[in-house]
Amino acid sequence: MKRNFSHTGCIVLCTLTYLPMVYAEGDQGYRTESGLTIIPIFDTKLEYNDNIGRYSEEIPPESSYLLDVSPGILLKSDRGGNLYSVGYQLSSGTYFDSPDDNYLDHNFYTKNFVRYNIRHGMGFDYQYKRDHQERGTGIFAGDEFSTRALNPVEYQQHNLDLKYIYGADGARGRIEAKANYTDREYLNYRFLTGTDEPFSTSYKDYSQVGGGLAFYYRRNDTTSLFAELDANDRHYEREFNGRIQDSLNLFYFIGGAWEITGVTTGTIRLGLQDKDYKDPNSEDFQGFSWNVKLNWKPVEYSSINFSGGQRARDPDQGVNSQYIQSTLLNADWKHYWQYNIFSMITLASIRDVYSASDREDDKVRASIGVGYRIRRDFEALLRWQYEEKDSNVPNKSYTQNAYGLAATYRF
Repeated sequence: MKRNFSHTGCIVLCTLTYLPMVYAEGDQGYRTESGLTIIPIFDTKLEYNDNIGRYSEEIPPESSYLLDVSPGILLKSDRGGNLYSVGYQLSSGTYFDSPDDNYLDHNFYTKNFVRYNIRHGMGFDYQYKRDHQERGTGIFAGDEFSTRALNPVEYQQHNLDLKYIYGADGARGRIEAKANYTDREYLNYRFLTGTDEPFSTSYKDYSQVGGGLAFYYRRNDTTSLFAELDANDRHYEREFNGRIQDSLNLFYFIGGAWEITGVTTGTIRLGLQDKDYKDPNSEDFQGFSWNVKLNWKPVEYSSINFSGGQRARDPDQGVNSQYIQSTLLNADWKHYWQYNIFSMITLASIRDVYSASDREDDKVRASIGVGYRIRRDFEALLRWQYEEKDSNVPNKSYTQNAYGLAATYRF
């Protein structure tokens, strides 16, 4: 790992063009006379990380402080039940003792929904992001890559989602149809040589076209049942020695959704996944799949979120068209002990089982923090985070601790 760069400071300048006839809107943002709400965003954190490369025990870890500064802006409007929003956020990360790991990410997004009449509605969402993978994750996970990487893996991605809804609010039945498109392109480490060639990022460039159809049946004011079919066709741009990674995914779900105002909301999906690789030499997957999201507020000042799922997915590394069966569990609890003092606890677990080998990975991430709500739109959080990965493959296991202070501000 190259580590002879001198440290340079990071200055972030964020300006907002003045708009006439603007006034504060309650807790967040400023509202113009035309009905446009403007919300400037500023997130930042300073943390110490004791193993930024996610090295195993066999290699001495590298540690560093990280300063992340993330300014942005959100514009939104609600006119006659039609919702429009567009936003942008930049994220600049500076490692004090490891400048090779510095990053500059961009995230542009727009979310829109138009209700044409009482029965017909259309949604349109788009996102462009230029992001990075931290060392020791994604394509360059493991000591053999993390110790030699000169910079984080960078990529850009376009996401387009369309949704059509037929059915009035409160109607007994509702139909939802959706279509989506994703395109990902990696920007560095595209053409490696020698034994590293199969790990070239260009082999992971892909485009994906998908769609879905769901029928909802409203049982009562708080609960709906549904049946859903989702499909997506993923195409990788390059082949390696005739190996094709392309696949077709089909999901068949039944489930339920509920919303009890001020108490709980949630969705649960249970069903089957059929993952069919186009390479005849690859092992396909047919099996159980599920997805759940739950929010529960036992009291007004306490909130618990839980999410999880199981599905077969493509591997992050290499060119083998073999699946990984992943099970993900997430939980967090935010509790206000006083009107402006709160605690935050999070726990996440990921289990990956590889179909092409006996490899199994288990990763756990946990954090605990104490926060102070300075204003309704300004919070500060002092946090400790622990991450551990246990793998039966050498040089893939690690532990990592991060301690820091974060602040979020919505003007």
